[in-house]
Amino acid sequence: MKPSGSPIARTHDHSVQRHPAAGFLKAGIIRAWLGLLCVIAVTAFVQMTFSKHAAAQASGLNYTTWKGNNGRTGQQLKETILTPSNVNSAHFGILFSRPVDGKVLAQPLYLSHVSIAGGTHNVVFVATEHDSVYAFDADKSRSPLWHRSLIPPGATTVPNTHAGLHELGITGTPVIDASAGTLYVVAETLQSGQVVFRLHALKVASGQEEGGSPVVIKPSGFQPKQQMQRPGLLLASGNVYAAFGSTGDDTPPYHGWIIAFSATSLAQVGVWNSTPTGNEGAVWMSGSGLAASSSGHVYAITGNGSWNGTSNFSDSFVRLSPNLTLVDYFTPFNQAELSAQDLDVGAGGLLLVDSHTAFPDEAIGCGKFPAIYVVDRVNMGKFHSGSNNQIIQEVDNQVGGGGSRQPNAHCFMTPAFWNQRLYFAGNNDVLKAFSFNLSTGKMSTRPISKGSFVFAFPGAQPVVSANGASNGIVWAVDNSLSISLHAYDATNLTRELFRSPGLGTGDHFAVPTVVNGKVYVGTASTLFVLASH
Repeated sequence: MKPSGSPIARTHDHSVQRHPAAGFLKAGIIRAWLGLLCVIAVTAFVQMTFSKHAAAQASGLNYTTWKGNNGRTGQQLKETILTPSNVNSAHFGILFSRPVDGKVLAQPLYLSHVSIAGGTHNVVFVATEHDSVYAFDADKSRSPLWHRSLIPPGATTVPNTHAGLHELGITGTPVIDASAGTLYVVAETLQSGQVVFRLHALKVASGQEEGGSPVVIKPSGFQPKQQMQRPGLLLASGNVYAAFGSTGDDTPPYHGWIIAFSATSLAQVGVWNSTPTGNEGAVWMSGSGLAASSSGHVYAITGNGSWNGTSNFSDSFVRLSPNLTLVDYFTPFNQAELSAQDLDVGAGGLLLVDSHTAFPDEAIGCGKFPAIYVVDRVNMGKFHSGSNNQIIQEVDNQVGGGGSRQPNAHCFMTPAFWNQRLYFAGNNDVLKAFSFNLSTGKMSTRPISKGSFVFAFPGAQPVVSANGASNGIVWAVDNSLSISLHAYDATNLTRELFRSPGLGTGDHFAVPTVVNGKVYVGTASTLFVLASH
């Protein structure tokens, strides 16, 4: 007999006489089959549900690097809770806050379903300029799950009077290897009058050092006192990459440095100095993370300094191999003028975009000069005297400028990208959206949408949350005396959905983290968690 619901072959033989009990026997057999099928179905459903739950726990949504991915798009495309309809003053606001021991310049990072402190928690990781790393429950207000100070005995953080900081400790955003359960972070300390940078590998479950951690960062020619580890760390090709610019006062001698370390042994495996026979050329990018393509190439933009196109590459977009050999570059034709006027090309960071055109791999970035550069990553164009016609596109005078502080500087940020739109929040400017044409590989030359709130110096670092191609929200933190979190409809920036009350003193390069229905914002002394209610 076939299971119920399958075609059953029936024979109609009217010449055969049936016993009266045959019907009851047949009905009993059918009921037995149906009962067995129900047990099988329920068992399969339970197993399937358990498997899905286990898979969700094993592959939960994580936010492990600056702006969410190595392309630095700023997009988080699995947001199913926050939508333009529920992010408003009536249904969204501060859920709780937690104190920390120093200023938070690094973007908060997030791991889901971590076995930690005797339980399983969603965890937000916060690093401070007081050389501390915290692991907080991401959903509830409670004491830290762990707190790790990276100041060795007898050492302190580094006193600083520049860049709006009174101490330097952890400045660049850490990076997490979720599969290994390791958080990598660079800490700066002062010991016996000497500045020391160390790369730490911390266990996400406890904050304890991994074997062989930490290591002192000291490539040949590196002078720690003149350097700042500002950009977000990068994890790619089995390496951890850390970049350095000046301390903020631009006191020479300093260079731009990118240094690679094995993620497993922490051994130094590569070094690139932007101006080995010159000076300056900082890699700072207003805290933006170094970018990497799927091929493992590393991308950065350098600041003012020496340039000769052979060994020195200030004010340039650069592409480096995984072991940090220079592969290609783009330098604007007016580099000498830009450097003389302190108009760093590398004041902003790089966004990597993959399109479907003759230019399938692109890099988009902007700096203090009023230009947005769209560059072919395969053939970056190098240097052409008299023009920048060798690159895909240059869009001038559309982002930033004016205001009372650095009025000639336009861009201290990396644009966010979602649904063929680019989002910029330039210096002393409103949030602006530009369209991006996947067929031509070019952006619109004017904004297609813009907000009305002016983000004072230095602008803002936008990110986007969305559920795939729907419910897009652009988030940004301003640099007011008491900073606020802003949320905009990503399809129409004239709709500011939400603006938080003042959150206190913050950092002028703050980046909010949006994940699993919550937004995490670090300030001078506090982690704020905002959510719908």
